Amino acid sequence: MIKLLGGRAMISPESRQRFETLRQSIVASGSANSLVTNRAEVKLIKDQHSEAKVRGFTVVQDEPESIGGTGKGPTPTDYFIASVGFCENVIFVRNATLAGVSLDSLETTVTGSWDRRGLFEIDNVAPYFKSITVETKVSTRDPVELVVQVARETHRRCPVHATLARAFEITVKLIVNGESVPMEASVGSMLGDSKG
Repeated sequence: MIKLLGGRAMISPESRQRFETLRQSIVASGSANSLVTNRAEVKLIKDQHSEAKVRGFTVVQDEPESIGGTGKGPTPTDYFIASVGFCENVIFVRNATLAGVSLDSLETTVTGSWDRRGLFEIDNVAPYFKSITVETKVSTRDPVELVVQVARETHRRCPVHATLARAFEITVKLIVNGESVPMEASVGSMLGDSKG
C-alpha cells in the first residue's frame, strides 16, 4: 500500500517491480557481475574544506569554524554517520516494498560517539567510533511482526551497516507507530556472522 504525502506517494507504485527486476538480475548474473565498486575523487579546496566528485555529484565537506574550518559543509564524520542512515533507509524501503509492507513514514536517526583526543593521539587515544546507535521509526498500518522482519533484513542487507557491524557492536532500536519494539537479536547474530 502506498501513502500519499501532500499529494505525492511515499514509495512510487513502480518500485516493487524495479526492486524485483534488480533482485532477479543479480540472481541471474551469479557472482560474475555482483561486485560493486564505489569511487570518490576528493580535492582540497582550502584549509579543511574539500569537495568530492561522486557519480557526477559534487559533495562539499568542511570543519566548523570553531576548529579551523569555514563551516561550508558537514564534517567527514557527519557524512559517515549520515551514510549509515541513508543506506538503512534505501534498504528498508526495498525490503518493505518487496514484503508488501506499507510505509506512512520512515525516519532513521544515527548517533555515534568518538573521542576527539584521538585526533592528536593525546593519552594514546585512538579516534575510532566507540559506539553507533541506529534508531528506525516507522509508521504503518501493517502488523508489527512484518516490520520487525523487514528491519532485521535491512540490518543484514545494508552494506554500510553490515560492514560496520563486523568491526564493532551497533545498537539497533525499532519504533513502530510510536511504540518501541524489541528486536530480540544482536546485530552480529542478525548478520549470521562472527566479527573478526
